Amino acid sequence: VTAECMAEYDDIVSRMFDSEEEGFEFYNKYALEKGFSVRKGYVEWDEANEKIILRKLVCSREEK
Repeated sequence: VTAECMAEYDDIVSRMFDSEEEGFEFYNKYALEKGFSVRKGYVEWDEANEKIILRKLVCSREEK
């Protein structure tokens, strides 16, 4: 793995977004450029505030 690949990986996976939809749109666009797509996976809620605190986006071909 090249340093360039690792830098791209770090940039892509460490991003933070203001909304779930903003993140989903970004990662789906990125994935389509690379030849695959993503889907929404695991979700973790802050029940007290009724907000999503963690959402995993996974390859659309990953088993459920």
